[in-house]
Amino acid sequence: MNTPSTAAPRLSRFTGFSTLLSIIACYGTLALVTLLSFLGITIDIHTGVWAGVITLFAWLAVAGVASSFRRNRAVGPLLIAAVGAVFITWAMFVSFNRIIEIAGFSGLIFAAVWERYLKFPTRQSPV
Repeated sequence: MNTPSTAAPRLSRFTGFSTLLSIIACYGTLALVTLLSFLGITIDIHTGVWAGVITLFAWLAVAGVASSFRRNRAVGPLLIAAVGAVFITWAMFVSFNRIIEIAGFSGLIFAAVWERYLKFPTRQSPV
């Protein structure tokens, strides 16, 4: 009996969620630290760990897109997600540039939406 693996479909469910977690880890943490500093509370965040968490979630989003590649055979979302994650990794660990970081997050968002569209195509109503 040949049963398909259920790990890949489960992982592809988390593409959008991982993208969202990566963005929240980046800008949400920044907003929280800013808000706390306005309230007079100083918090020290290890920037290496912070960048690592952002990058981890970005690459989990790429893994989600890659896991659905077997089903839909679309190279576009996988390529855009991988380039987006490379941009984010570059911005976090090599040379920070806000434009590259935003381009990376935009690529992840676009790839997650495209992958979701391929997974659940819109149906045309009969006229």
